[in-house]
Amino acid sequence: MEEWKNIRINGIVEIERLVEEFEVWEHDKIPHGKFKVRVYETSKGRFIGRTNLMIRDKTNDFCAGIGYGENVCEALRDTIRYFFSLIDEVHDLSSDCFKYTDAMDF
Repeated sequence: MEEWKNIRINGIVEIERLVEEFEVWEHDKIPHGKFKVRVYETSKGRFIGRTNLMIRDKTNDFCAGIGYGENVCEALRDTIRYFFSLIDEVHDLSSDCFKYTDAMDF
C-alpha cells in the first residue's frame, strides 16, 4: 500500500494521501459550532492538517489552520492549536471574520 509514495511523474512536486477527517466542535468563538480538519500524509511520511474554516488575518486575507506532525494525532493537535492562535489574534470576532472553504476544495 506504500507504493504511492514512490510515484514519480515529471512536473508533479508532491502527492498527499487523505488519511483522516475530523469534526471539531466549539461553541464560543466560531460560527455554526464546528469545523473540519483533514489530515494528509505526504510521500515523505509527514502529516499535515488543514481546516475547512478560514479566518480573516491582519492583512485581510482568509487563512486556514495548518498543522504538522510525525503522526495523525500530532498534526491534528497542531492544526487546532494554530487555528485558535489565529482566532485569538482577532480582537473583534464576527461572522464576517470566518469563511468556509468551497466544498469542492475540501
